[in-house]
Amino acid sequence: MIESTNLIINHILKIGNYRSSEIPQKHFKELLTALSELKKKDIVLIPQFIRLAKKTDGRLIIDDTNYPKYGLKKYARKLKNLKTSGYEDGFKIVFFLWESSGHRIPLGFALWHRHSKSINDLALAGLSRLRNEFKLKPKVVLADGFYSTDKIVKRLTDYGWSFVFRWRCNRKLSDTPIKKLIPRGYGEKIGYLKNNSKVKIFRRKNRFFETNRMLMNVKNMVSLYKKRWTIEEVFRVLKVCIGINRCQQHSVLLQELFFYCCLVAFYCLERMKTSTIYKLKQTVNFQSVCFDNSILMEVFTSC
Repeated sequence: MIESTNLIINHILKIGNYRSSEIPQKHFKELLTALSELKKKDIVLIPQFIRLAKKTDGRLIIDDTNYPKYGLKKYARKLKNLKTSGYEDGFKIVFFLWESSGHRIPLGFALWHRHSKSINDLALAGLSRLRNEFKLKPKVVLADGFYSTDKIVKRLTDYGWSFVFRWRCNRKLSDTPIKKLIPRGYGEKIGYLKNNSKVKIFRRKNRFFETNRMLMNVKNMVSLYKKRWTIEEVFRVLKVCIGINRCQQHSVLLQELFFYCCLVAFYCLERMKTSTIYKLKQTVNFQSVCFDNSILMEVFTSC
């Protein structure tokens, strides 16, 4: 397993892609078998990284990013590109990231496509596995307004987990539009959602924030929410340095295998970095640095 993962990681970092025909069949089949064991309810979680996360007090960050893909027409959805305001065919990748004192650990991912559940249902399934199967307990869960649905809020409240989400300005609190409850640029209000979940809403200029901790003040909430930007930096590294968008395999399973290897590659770069990941990736490209089994053995056998 370690040798097979290391082989594909070096292949991805130096070439920017992989072809199943270029990987020895023994290693390829071994990784496919391992991936099928990691995947449950459309969620792929990496147990070794979750055990590392449990050793630290950290924050769980959930977010998604577009993955343009035109080859898999049976699975691809129409996605809106926020940069161009246009549309493209592809998937969305839902990521679960652990952040602790600037240290970033990818816990897993899920693919949202035409035959999968909704993004919020995938997030709920991932949260359920992290808590019930792996007994993970973050200090706080961070996500943008897309994940501030009543179902997710109730689930986290039932778990006893605190959260800080962005909140949409067109929503209602206690059956009253939030803009009527907090009409000016600053303020706070405690109320109930439609499923009777008790939450606290802050307004800071044109932005609204939500939490289930009634004693939290706006300064702490904004400070915590800024930590969510960590996952945007991880997306940039995965796309620019590792090339997570470059996989040309025409199978969802092989796409998931590629994403899994990209997350392991990211964590290895994170462990090795002395200055920035971008500079380290350049040295890997010019083959002055090569991953060996010792890095993966340290992670996969120490847990």
